[in-house]
Amino acid sequence: MMRKKRASWLTTIKDSLLAYLKLPFSDLFTIYEHISNPEKRRKMLKNTWHFIRVLYIRVTSEGVLKESASLTYITMLGFIPFITFIIMLVPELPFLDVKSKLNELLMANLMPNSAEAVSHFIGEMLQQRTGFNIFSFVLLIVTSYSLFRVIRNTFDRILSMDTSPKLDWIGQLVKFFGTLIIGLMIMILLFSTSSMPLVTRLLKYSFLTQQLLNIIPFFLQFFALMLLYMLLPSIRVKRGALFRGAFWTTVIWTVAKSGFDWYIYNLTNVQAVYGYLAVLPITLMWIYLNWVIILGGIVLISVIDQSGKLLIAKSDPKRVVRITLEMYSDKKLNKKLEDYIARSELKEFINVIDEEGEE
Repeated sequence: MMRKKRASWLTTIKDSLLAYLKLPFSDLFTIYEHISNPEKRRKMLKNTWHFIRVLYIRVTSEGVLKESASLTYITMLGFIPFITFIIMLVPELPFLDVKSKLNELLMANLMPNSAEAVSHFIGEMLQQRTGFNIFSFVLLIVTSYSLFRVIRNTFDRILSMDTSPKLDWIGQLVKFFGTLIIGLMIMILLFSTSSMPLVTRLLKYSFLTQQLLNIIPFFLQFFALMLLYMLLPSIRVKRGALFRGAFWTTVIWTVAKSGFDWYIYNLTNVQAVYGYLAVLPITLMWIYLNWVIILGGIVLISVIDQSGKLLIAKSDPKRVVRITLEMYSDKKLNKKLEDYIARSELKEFINVIDEEGEE
């Protein structure tokens, strides 16, 4: 029995991986097919423009900018305890060399004086190693759970879930800690990428160094977004919409990071205004931009998913109406339409649709 379950589990994983691997090749073939045909090319450009308009309308109507601001506030509440938690525990893993990795990240992404100030602060924390107390731990758990709930509710709302399934508190805690552990694993993976034997060996070849430094963070970011969009929502998203949405969100994030770095270094004078505190507004802006991109990504997934459903609705609208009415008049869904229309009227309406379909 256990062998059968294990075999079915492995088969499911294998089928999912194969399906994900087929998606980019299928999309590339479709794009090539449309580009090579003038008529299909015009139609593709028209559909792309329409898709961008729909995406823009959805982003504005869902209040992505406002939601990102609230998520930035909650993130900042738990940011210091979380960094303290990482700094206190992760240095016990010698292969990560977190202190030097953090210094490299700070020097690469912050203004010189600000990075030096933050690096000095981290050095003092590593020397003391007593700053993470029970209050910091409770604050970390509370803010992390609040962030988890807000993100999940926002994702469910964007994915057009009117009534999300109610999990008991045990189910919510399991999902919360599962997400937290996976997030921590991804962070450890990000820090330890250059410590992996294969990567270290490949970095010895100078012609591969720059390519790997560009490709590895992209795929790690893509993998992290895939897990985020897969695990947090209460609704299961279609595989194709999830893959495409996470991929384009990663592309946008990569471009936005380069643009943000260029803007901070060339078009602003934050350091002259804030001095050593320049790290604060830069961090706030970067966290806010990240949340805008992440929430925009779930909107993108929703639009891609609904565009597929729209094609089905256009091909057979009467069948869609019939199935919808049957679903919403089902006992398992608590007869959600009975406050507005009687069950007998629903059956009569479905019969009319069936008669028209037969004609």
